[in-house]
Amino acid sequence: MWQLRAGIIAISLIVSSAALSEEFKITVLYNQPKNAAEFDKYYFGKHMPMVYALNQLEKVEVARAQPGPDGSPPPYYIITELWFESPDVFKSVAATPEWKAIVADVANFAPPGTSTVAISVVEQKR
Repeated sequence: MWQLRAGIIAISLIVSSAALSEEFKITVLYNQPKNAAEFDKYYFGKHMPMVYALNQLEKVEVARAQPGPDGSPPPYYIITELWFESPDVFKSVAATPEWKAIVADVANFAPPGTSTVAISVVEQKR
């Protein structure tokens, strides 16, 4: 869980230095759970509804990692990306009780080693 806390601290540092970018994205990499059915039940039934309730989200992407080309197991189970209009919008969201509840809720279901990575999107190719 220390990695998750370190990732959250890194988010605040990146937000401070990312003021010139147009969009802001948070990526959460969930390690393989011991019980996938229990993880899915909590994640999709309790955690993600809290996330989807944030009005300031531009887009949410949830991807289920697949085995590598050689059949090796994926390093992550679920990869979640949360898109915000700007670092400033995210900063305002991060100060809300709703966001703090979402962050605190991760400890209720996330496997050890789950990490959060914050990315400031400077350029998108479409």
